[in-house]
Amino acid sequence: MDRTLVQLLFVEDSEMDAELSVRALEQGGFDVSWKRVQAEEDLKQALQSSRPQAVLSDFSMPGFDGIRALRVVREMSPGVPFIFVSGTIGEERAIEAIRFGATDYVLKNNLQRLGTAVRRALSESAERERIRLAEEERGRLVQILEATSDYVGMSDPDGRIIYLNAAGRKLIGAPKAGGIDKQIGGIYPKWARDLIGQEARPAAARDGVWHCETAILDADGAEIPVSEVTIAHNGPDGAIRFFSTIARDMRERKAYEARLQRYANYDSLTNLPNRTLLGDRTLQAIAHARRGGRPAALLVLNLDRFKLVNESYGHGAGDALLKMVADRLRGVVREGDTAARLGADTFAVLAADLARPDDVLAVVRKIQEAMRPSFGLEKRDLHVTVSLGASTYPRDGEEFDILVRNAEAAMHRVKAAGRNGFQFYAAAMTRQATDRVELENELRLALGRNELEVHYQPQLALSDGGMVGVEALIRWQHRERGWIPPAQFVPVAEDCDLIHPLGEFALVQGCRQVGVWDKAGLAELRLAVNVSAQQFRSSGFVEAVTRVLRSTDLDPYRLELELTESVLVDNREEAVLILKRLKALGVQIAVDDFGTGYSSLSYLSQLPIDCLKIDRSFVNRVHERGHDAAIAQAVISLGHSLGMRVVAEGIETVEQLGFLRTHECDEGQGYLLSRPVHPDAIARLVALPPRSQLAPFSPVPPSGLRH
Repeated sequence: MDRTLVQLLFVEDSEMDAELSVRALEQGGFDVSWKRVQAEEDLKQALQSSRPQAVLSDFSMPGFDGIRALRVVREMSPGVPFIFVSGTIGEERAIEAIRFGATDYVLKNNLQRLGTAVRRALSESAERERIRLAEEERGRLVQILEATSDYVGMSDPDGRIIYLNAAGRKLIGAPKAGGIDKQIGGIYPKWARDLIGQEARPAAARDGVWHCETAILDADGAEIPVSEVTIAHNGPDGAIRFFSTIARDMRERKAYEARLQRYANYDSLTNLPNRTLLGDRTLQAIAHARRGGRPAALLVLNLDRFKLVNESYGHGAGDALLKMVADRLRGVVREGDTAARLGADTFAVLAADLARPDDVLAVVRKIQEAMRPSFGLEKRDLHVTVSLGASTYPRDGEEFDILVRNAEAAMHRVKAAGRNGFQFYAAAMTRQATDRVELENELRLALGRNELEVHYQPQLALSDGGMVGVEALIRWQHRERGWIPPAQFVPVAEDCDLIHPLGEFALVQGCRQVGVWDKAGLAELRLAVNVSAQQFRSSGFVEAVTRVLRSTDLDPYRLELELTESVLVDNREEAVLILKRLKALGVQIAVDDFGTGYSSLSYLSQLPIDCLKIDRSFVNRVHERGHDAAIAQAVISLGHSLGMRVVAEGIETVEQLGFLRTHECDEGQGYLLSRPVHPDAIARLVALPPRSQLAPFSPVPPSGLRH
């Protein structure tokens, strides 16, 4: 058996009794190193000079009491086991000795028990020392955890927080003392809570540790970005006892990164995007244009005679002017477009997702109007003009640097021609832009000159050919240029806000004309009027419709407003409110060009719609029995299943008409049945026998007018 080395201190007046105790211990498997004292001073010196593993003391000694010896040992070496070895101690006094701090007692006439008592005392002392050291280590760790600026917390497997350091308490606004009556999920925003529950804890349980960037909620519920480590702690049985979390506040780092990002992408003077960020956004716009087939344009504008501002007022004034120019640019660019500063007094505007390249003219016009008011500089009113050039994708380039270079070239041509103007990089586009500006001016005059007319295209019941309604279509007969196709002037009207007076003109004229037909004894016809997105979303649209109905005394049920899918799908909540107000008036609602958009059929089915109009692009090829035929047939079935009328537009051949009648399309319109005609011609058409109306009828219309 392995022997145990032990160092003992005897408090004993009899050296023989001490030797007997040593011998008993040696027989019990100990190798004993020992020292004996019998007076209080000797005991104190012995304890000061060395630390025995145990003290064995007699209870009664001449001049020195065992209880006194116990008190000295407990005062000087409190953790050392103290065992009474006495022949005179009784049970009552032994219990009192234990109460005073003795570890055990052994009678001198039963020394065979001494080895067991010493061994147990040493084991208990070692365990107490281990616990003491562990507590000291724990205390040091707690001090470190409480002193660290990082969030440190512990939670049980059920997610209840069982410890949170001072930094963590401060971060979440918890009391400085007391328990944390919170689940771990309560300190995270929902997205981070899901991340912790679905990824962090399972990964830590599997791999031992998990780290990522999350966020913790402060006392006010604001998100604090943190870098977090989650550790799973297992017990001896392998089961998880608790999780610990260390999180570092990243607000300063995030703010610093944001500043670096801003310095890299924004102009420090004007806070506009710089050339680098403009390049990135141009690449995105090009990628989007490539997918959608819609062009993009890059405008470059330069302040005219800016050098004179610096020379006259100083560079500080010049910088102030550049800031004011930047502010005005921010105010006029479309949502989704980008205004940027390329350097010095040169700015740029990226106009993306255009319907046509020359749509950038609307942006140019807004910029020129924004720069027209004077700038307050050095207590003076300073008027500034700009020279603008534009390049378009894909015509003038497919890379950012090429588009910028070409736009700058166009801008420099404006400078050379006298400044304060605009030009496309391609000369032909400049001519088109000039023509469009002239057309806009002429269109503004057309309303006052009574050059606009409303023609009507019949809508026939395909079952018997009877005329059931008409669609009102604006026509423009210019006093010099003759008939101008709607495809030319309607987009211009939409760009320059003339679509509102044009739309109201068509509505008023159409409702009045129906009244004229009624007085002439014609069959009651339904009037369909197209409504643009701008009209529909204007604040006074419903009131305008109400006024027209009252002034013309038209039955609201005979008025049908045609809206495109995109108008109904964009900003759905607003569209639903407007539709409900219109339906409350009693008017009918039709969805024009149905099938060409990306709307949800389930959404459209919930709207108060009376009619679906199959777009002419599908009708054009229905006789080929391909995808377009399938779509047309599906629209007819969908409309009927939802209790709606279905109208096919753009019918131009007998084959198309046959297909639509075979599939029970309710109504139709198109050149095969009738072109748009003057109001006077409607009376003659209504007078024709119903069946004959399914034969081609084409009174001579203005040439080139297809809608």
